[in-house]
Amino acid sequence: MKRNDMAYKLKVDELFWVRVAAFLAFIIPFLACYKLWFSERVFPLAPMFDFLMIPNYLGDIALIIVFLLLFLYFVCNPNWKVGLSILGIYMYWIVVDQNRIQGFFFEIMLVVLALSQFKNDKELIKKCILFIFIGTYFFSGIHKINTVFFETWLSGLESRIPFVPNFLRESFTYAVPFLEAIFGIFLVFAKTRKLGIWLITIMHTMIVITLLFAGSGYIVFPLTFFNVFVLFYLFYDTSKVKYPFTDLKHVKSFLIILLVFILPIFNFFGLYDHIPSFSYFSGKHEYCRLYFSSLEEAQSLPKDIYKNVRAYEGQYYLDFNDWASKTAPILVYPEKRVYIKIQEHVNSQLKNPNTRLEFYKVSGK
Repeated sequence: MKRNDMAYKLKVDELFWVRVAAFLAFIIPFLACYKLWFSERVFPLAPMFDFLMIPNYLGDIALIIVFLLLFLYFVCNPNWKVGLSILGIYMYWIVVDQNRIQGFFFEIMLVVLALSQFKNDKELIKKCILFIFIGTYFFSGIHKINTVFFETWLSGLESRIPFVPNFLRESFTYAVPFLEAIFGIFLVFAKTRKLGIWLITIMHTMIVITLLFAGSGYIVFPLTFFNVFVLFYLFYDTSKVKYPFTDLKHVKSFLIILLVFILPIFNFFGLYDHIPSFSYFSGKHEYCRLYFSSLEEAQSLPKDIYKNVRAYEGQYYLDFNDWASKTAPILVYPEKRVYIKIQEHVNSQLKNPNTRLEFYKVSGK
């Protein structure tokens, strides 16, 4: 293709920069936690099925290279076959290890799905991307309506802004979930969408500043910037997508609706996972520690595992989040079946295992 032809193509293809942003938002954290994508690592895999063939180091390298090349090709030449190949590799990765289902990867893969399905129907693609944002912010807010979130958020405000009157801190704390859910609803309607975009931008700015002061959580920054960029770039001009739920024209668009609106509802009944339900920083997740019956049992572990054992009041344990963050580095996928898989791996390193799991809640992703 001639240079002028390429320039013209990029000029008329307004989704090009969305694909570029999606690539960067995925690849930056992908590289930041590169150990997560290798099967041969200290922190154990949590496969969905025991019969799966686990790739070796060379197999992992080959998959990573193919994935990156496909994603780069997809950025410049969007093709549904290439898009589905990208999704297929990611699906394989998460079947091999559920800890790869992180919010900052999952949402971008939903966007790739939207970009892959509808050939030249850019209007429908934009509607499906908007569905993803509506579902993300609406459910992220709704999931925060719980005691753990309120207590943790209020405690954080008390330590950071003690000079603000208590009733104002409490009022803001209890308003946060409803505000975030309303921001998502604002994106539905053309008349309120600009306000919603600005409010979401302010919210993300506050989150970024908070994480900068805390010195942690940088891995979510690429997704944060991606969301704000795409909201302004595609949807601030409300004449482009007035109302997203009309004239869908394609049965595949209902797959996006299923993933971002219908399946997340099942999470409230314990029938669908937290992360795909956009339960971010909600305090709903149960995290886990593995306790050993004695110091001798803990000391019989391989050195690479034992160095992560912690002691408190005469008890010895592995905190799975602490262990994962030092070796993967991510937070463990917060589902009990994953904790059981990790326990089984640790037990396999002991002669007569007598370990137990203990669950706890903190406000976190």
